[in-house]
Amino acid sequence: MSIAGKLGAVYASNGGASTVFTGEAMTANATWTQYKITAAAKRFWDEAVPAVIKKNGATITTGFTIDYAGGVVNFNPALINTDVVTAGGNYFTVVQCATFFNWKLDVNLDLKDVTTFASNGWKEQFPTIKSWSGSADGYWADSTYLGLLGKSIILALYVDNTTNKRYEGYIYLKKNSITEAADDVVKEAVDIEGDGALYYHEI
Repeated sequence: MSIAGKLGAVYASNGGASTVFTGEAMTANATWTQYKITAAAKRFWDEAVPAVIKKNGATITTGFTIDYAGGVVNFNPALINTDVVTAGGNYFTVVQCATFFNWKLDVNLDLKDVTTFASNGWKEQFPTIKSWSGSADGYWADSTYLGLLGKSIILALYVDNTTNKRYEGYIYLKKNSITEAADDVVKEAVDIEGDGALYYHEI
């Protein structure tokens, strides 16, 4: 099913310090394999501060992975419906970048040429590392993004802001371009480079 572009959105942190949280409730998906922090304002966790995950009041350290960008804990094997999960750590505040009207995301896989004399004349490739980058365009408002150049911040790119379909991750803001024309409004564009994993969430 197609999705209207008008439902998209861009959210980002402002480069400020993270805030402590403890014992926050988590909400499970239908299969009890993913739990997201219930408090939406605390969904973006500081990777520099190890999260404390508790199951039924006891701290656990195995059987799960954490999506720090998104506040999601992935369990393998699945938990059961009576398990209660809570989380603690530090979170960043993110706000909607209200002036943006367009975003683009590129996910890449590096391929290395491993062609040999035994390749029978065909080029052979070996996959190595994944990366992601992107850009966003908007109307210029102030110098906020200029001040974020070179800083590691959190970015959330919404495909559908009404159903929470989104891509999330840590980024470096590497370029800020401002354009002005006499017959148009002032616009700006930012180029981003992913710093670590990119996550897709619907939960």
